[in-house]
Amino acid sequence: MVQILLIDDDSTIRLLLERTLKRQGYDVVCAGNGEEGLVKAKELHPAMIICDWVMPGVSGLQVCRQVKSLPDLATTFFILLTSLGSVEDRVKGLDAGADDFLCKPIEMNEFIARIRAGLRLHQLSQDLTEQKQLLEAELAEAAEYVSSILPTPLKHNCLTINSRFLPSSAAWRK
Repeated sequence: MVQILLIDDDSTIRLLLERTLKRQGYDVVCAGNGEEGLVKAKELHPAMIICDWVMPGVSGLQVCRQVKSLPDLATTFFILLTSLGSVEDRVKGLDAGADDFLCKPIEMNEFIARIRAGLRLHQLSQDLTEQKQLLEAELAEAAEYVSSILPTPLKHNCLTINSRFLPSSAAWRK
């Protein structure tokens, strides 16, 4: 089951969004402030984080920056909830690493659609990461094989001819 972390200091909004998400079949974990949200994000590695921007203490923007700076959480889809609607604010949020925004008051059909879209993107990111790891493992295996079939050093009088394997990616960098 897909896990979503919901961070909001307003208990009414938190309860409303939690119920909506649970009715859609998601595993929802809630946090009442930014500090608690960061702890839970690091512990749980959720697929998505929905976070209020304006909170006392650690703001949603700070949570977003910290989450996106951690390699294990960098691909977590991050939605900022905000009543701030200016272009400057949206740019600031995107620059901090937010993947999407929802403006308050929240329209529930749009909310659910954005959750689905964000989770699709998160899944695609996970699939790409897995494929990249698989390709890297296969390339390492191929490099090991090619290295194993290189000829042994040829020696003649004072001359020695050695063979060396250079992966194509290394050759292009030189």
